[in-house]
Amino acid sequence: MLLKWLTCRPQLPMEVILRSFPFFLRSEPTEDSPIILGHLEEADALREGLNELEGAMDMEVKDELARERFLSVFPQLKLDLEERIRKLRELADNVDRLHKNCTISKIVAGSAGAASGVLIILGLGLAPITAGASLTLLATGAGLGAAATVTDVSTSIVEYSSESSAKAQASQLTSAGFDKGDVFAKVLRDCIPQITSLTGKCIQALKNIARNVRAIKLARVKPRLVVNARRVMTARSVSVRSGRQVKKAFGGTALAMTKGARIMGAATAGLFLAVDVYNLVKDSSHLKEGAKAESAEELRQDARELERKLEELTKIYESLTEGPTP
Repeated sequence: MLLKWLTCRPQLPMEVILRSFPFFLRSEPTEDSPIILGHLEEADALREGLNELEGAMDMEVKDELARERFLSVFPQLKLDLEERIRKLRELADNVDRLHKNCTISKIVAGSAGAASGVLIILGLGLAPITAGASLTLLATGAGLGAAATVTDVSTSIVEYSSESSAKAQASQLTSAGFDKGDVFAKVLRDCIPQITSLTGKCIQALKNIARNVRAIKLARVKPRLVVNARRVMTARSVSVRSGRQVKKAFGGTALAMTKGARIMGAATAGLFLAVDVYNLVKDSSHLKEGAKAESAEELRQDARELERKLEELTKIYESLTEGPTP
């Protein structure tokens, strides 16, 4: 039998089998070739088996090429992944360090804001008693409030821009690249409302300081106006002309406010003071706990994920480089 004859000789090269097989198929069914006539079905089965064997050999060759390629590129791939993991951890450490510094800056800003609220409340309360000290306290409070606002907003902008840049760099390390121009544009777009609000608050604070400084100068050279202002503040009678003079000279300051207006101003300042104290306590507690940023933990999680993938690839590499078990 042709099939049995070929399969019983595995030492025959595949090339010899493939070259001889068409010869048998081309033989005409004559009286001198009874084997071919009797075993056409067996020949078809042999042909299919040889085709499958050839396909398996091709697959084995491809697998071997893939194995050799993986073994050749893995050492450099390992170095690249280790470098990416190191950079991700550096980014996380930098974000944590900046977050801690920004937390300290916010604590300073909160302290200045709280002091500003206290000075404004004192200034409003002392306005009917001592004009000069009241105006000085109010001007100082306005200045401290403006400084606290600038510090707080600028700190938030710096931290946000730094975290955005770190996340973009992490995205480059873990997957696709990033465009620095796009990152800057996004940060600027997101920070425009804060910058606009900060500008408005600073302008208003500067106007308040200027009005109080001017009122201090007028109070020194025109004590009669201060007397009339005290009458206005304590709801005592004053002429229409004197009232207009007080409003023109001390407009926008505590010396031109009625008792109800001063109470409302003190209540508003007290509300902002409570908010500043709350934020101050919260930031202080956060700093005491280590002041770790959430974005830094996300970066460390990305580093751990890369480490996990590297470990899996390392196991595959070790299994391929190990010799056959005896």
